[in-house]
Amino acid sequence: MTDVRTPDAGVEFLDRLLERSERNPDRSRPASAAPEYDRLSTAQQVSRFHDQMAAAERFGAVELLQGKRDRSHLIERVRVRDPKLLARHLGRPPAPATAQRVRNELLPVATAGEPWVVGLLDEMTARWTRNEPAYRLTAGQADASKEFFTLLASISRQEAKGLDARTFSQKATNDTKAFDRHASRLAAVLGVQIGQPGAAADVVWAHIGLERFSHPVHLKGPIAVDGASGRVVDGRAKPFASIHPEMLSQLSVLVRPTAVLTIENYASFNRQVREIEDGSLVVYTGGFPAAGVIELLSKVLVTVPAEVPFLHWGDVDAGGLRIFRYLEENLPRGPRPHLMTKELAEKAGQPADPEPSLGSIARSESAIRNLADWLAFGSDVRHLEQEALEPRSVVPAADHGLG
Repeated sequence: MTDVRTPDAGVEFLDRLLERSERNPDRSRPASAAPEYDRLSTAQQVSRFHDQMAAAERFGAVELLQGKRDRSHLIERVRVRDPKLLARHLGRPPAPATAQRVRNELLPVATAGEPWVVGLLDEMTARWTRNEPAYRLTAGQADASKEFFTLLASISRQEAKGLDARTFSQKATNDTKAFDRHASRLAAVLGVQIGQPGAAADVVWAHIGLERFSHPVHLKGPIAVDGASGRVVDGRAKPFASIHPEMLSQLSVLVRPTAVLTIENYASFNRQVREIEDGSLVVYTGGFPAAGVIELLSKVLVTVPAEVPFLHWGDVDAGGLRIFRYLEENLPRGPRPHLMTKELAEKAGQPADPEPSLGSIARSESAIRNLADWLAFGSDVRHLEQEALEPRSVVPAADHGLG
C-alpha cells in the first residue's frame, strides 16, 4: 500500500484503488482496500484522509464502510463504486480513454510498417487499457512510444539492413541515440517476431541486418577483390583472408570452387582452413551471419554453377539449427548440413532437454527438419558443439551429413 504519511495520502490511496479497478475491469467484486492508520502519524493527517474519502464518496466514486463499536469513528474499508467517476474525481481520464487516445496518435506510425506492427500496437493498447505498462512503456509516455513504433516500422520495412545502429537511428528518427534508448524492448519484440523469444540481442540484430559496426568477412578460397591499383585481397592467402563488406562490389570468383562451406564457430573455421585443402570456399558466419556475410554468399552463389555443393557446419542445438534455417531463408539457395546429424550428436554430444520452439523448423521444408524434430520432440536428446568434431573435407563425400 502507498505510504499515506504524505500530505496527499488520500489521493495516493484513491489512485491505488483506481489502478486496481482498471487492471482487472472484469473482476466480480469491486476493488477495495483498508486504510493503514498506523501510517498516519497525526490527528491532522487522519482528519485530512477522512475528508478526502468523504469527498470521493459524495462524488459517487467510492463507498465507505465504517468500523464497528469502538472503531466506528474510523473507516474500515473503501470500495470503488464507479471507476470512471473515480478517475474524474482524481482529475484524469480513465485508462481506457487514455489508451485509445494514444493508440489513435500512434496508428499512423504503426501502419507505415508491416501488419504485425499494428498488431503489436493493439497488444500494447490492451495493456494500457488496464493501466499496465507494455514493454516498460506507459500510456503517459506517448512520445517515447511514438519513437519506439517509428523504429519498429522502419525495421519492418527492412531499412536497418547493412546499417550500424547510430546511422539507422538517425535515418529513422533524426536522433542517433533513439535506437539505444529502445534497444532492449526492440530486441524483446523482434525476438518474438522472428520466432525466438528471449533471443540474445546480437542474434536479433543479425536477423534484421543491423550491424553495430560492420565486420569483415573471414574466408579462405578462390575469390579476390581487385582495386584500381591491383589486387587488394586474395582469398587464397594463408591461413585465411578478410573482406570488408564495402569491398563486395569489387569481388570476383577466380576459379570454380569445389564446394562452398559456411562454418558457425571460429575455432572450427580456423581448423578447417588450416587442415583441409580441397579447393572449397570456406566462409566464417560468426554465429548468426551479419548482413555482409549474407551479401557475400549471395554474390558467390549466383556466380558459381548450381552444381557446386553448398554446405553449412554448425552446432547441433537450437542456436545452430536456427542459423542453418536463417541461411536457407536468406540466400539464393539453401545449404545442406555438414557434420550435423542425429547420429553424430548421439555419439559425441551431451544430454540436453528438448527444445519445442524448433517445431516450426521441423514442420518446414528445411534440409534439417528431421534433426529439428528430434531436438524438439525426441527422447534422449543430445546437443553437439562442432568443436567436438574433427574438421572433414566436403569434397570426397559432399553428401556426408545429410540426415
